[in-house]
Amino acid sequence: MHKMYIDYGKYNFYQQIPQIIYSTIVSQLIQLFLCFLSMTDKHFYEIKKLDFNSRYQTFKIIKCVKIKLTVYFIFTCLMFAFYWYAIACFCAVYVNTQSAFIKDSLCSFGLGLLYPFILYLFPAVLRLIALRATNSRLSFVYALSDIIPFF
Repeated sequence: MHKMYIDYGKYNFYQQIPQIIYSTIVSQLIQLFLCFLSMTDKHFYEIKKLDFNSRYQTFKIIKCVKIKLTVYFIFTCLMFAFYWYAIACFCAVYVNTQSAFIKDSLCSFGLGLLYPFILYLFPAVLRLIALRATNSRLSFVYALSDIIPFF
């Protein structure tokens, strides 16, 4: 805000790049936590592997899934309420910086959409290189391509 005040309200995109990157990193960490809570398919595979007589284990896994989904919905509702309140207060107090806020939000949103393409394109290229190699010296490249997309 102070830098925009010094620049007489002029928007400097290059100065905003670190903030856009920081917001993208934080949003990806929140997304990683939410994916942990919402992806329950591994639990259902565990239930499928159990035999018919193990009801206790089945109910225990279902209880775990219910807890995870409950925490997921509570966390997302709280985050939505907090973001709504913070954005409403910011835009009400700093009326002249709403255009800069919208530009930064759109850039961060665009980077968030572009990020998965970069994240998954790099391992695909590594796998392509490893599979096209005739010698087995590049087998570690294929193993590395398995490790990279951990999100």
